[in-house]
Amino acid sequence: MNEILLNPGPTNTRFMTKLYQWIGSDKCHRENGFSCILKDLQSKLLSKTSLGIEGRIAIMGGSGTTAMESMISSLVPNGVLVVNAGKYGERAISIMKIFNIEHDVIRSCNIDDLQPSDKVKYVYFVENETSTGECYPLSVMSKIYPNAKFFIDATSAFGASDYSNSERIAAMSFCSNKCLQSTPGLGIVIWNNEFETFKRSYYGDVTKYHIGMLPFTLPIQSIYALHYTMSKNSNNKEIFDNRKKQIIKELESFGIICLNKNPSNSIIGFQHPNKTYKELHSFLKNKGLIIYSGIDGVKNSFRISTMSIKFDKKIKKIIGAFHDSCLS
Repeated sequence: MNEILLNPGPTNTRFMTKLYQWIGSDKCHRENGFSCILKDLQSKLLSKTSLGIEGRIAIMGGSGTTAMESMISSLVPNGVLVVNAGKYGERAISIMKIFNIEHDVIRSCNIDDLQPSDKVKYVYFVENETSTGECYPLSVMSKIYPNAKFFIDATSAFGASDYSNSERIAAMSFCSNKCLQSTPGLGIVIWNNEFETFKRSYYGDVTKYHIGMLPFTLPIQSIYALHYTMSKNSNNKEIFDNRKKQIIKELESFGIICLNKNPSNSIIGFQHPNKTYKELHSFLKNKGLIIYSGIDGVKNSFRISTMSIKFDKKIKKIIGAFHDSCLS
């Protein structure tokens, strides 16, 4: 069965994305043809921000955590404030401890519980906290911390967010799947070259990478897949916003409530009126839908991602399956 993946990546991809991954499987990464594709991909990704000539990019083989560790080890200074809103905030803290990066931590359930401060210089936060579904928009964070520069884990956000006003961004990390809707294999860091870098890592040293720079072998097939997919990723924030609004409205109409105070547009937490996560997962899997596990400590909770390229075409089937789950 060709399942509809409502988990937060890897998720369903276009047929042509899969084809380009296959095309890129037997290519030499030192040939000019590949260099042109890599440079164009790097430029396309940078163009999604407003960093301009100050912007630099590192594309490396690995997952979103690879990119996160690279950003932290290479760019995060001592004295950064970490907003810990879930498992991925905790992961960042663990990485900072390994690299002996001095940091302060503030725990948060949602962005509304953060207190404004004009004294904070650097802030690390997860934009769309995958483990809960809560969103911490850059526009709001910029008002809460008006004098801060931001290090953003954009793993579940890049491709579904707007960074056209990104002057406050020091760096961001993400991956090739999830909201970019391509295949896994690439960890990506974009940063402002005006910021100091640190030699805390070898492979993850972002200064080794930039447009046209290829210090290590990349998963070539993932480059080809993402290069193609980027040509299809236009106005994605609007698409993801509309998906969020529709799924929340439809599910709440028959008693499945959204658990998020500020739900992200890529991953959302819900609570089912009468089924546990395991029961709901089994029920929906029989109908060809795969959901994601719930929020820690919340009974009957589960999460839905809007990342699948099948989401819009299959929305009636998705809604119908959830409706039926409330009747049985």
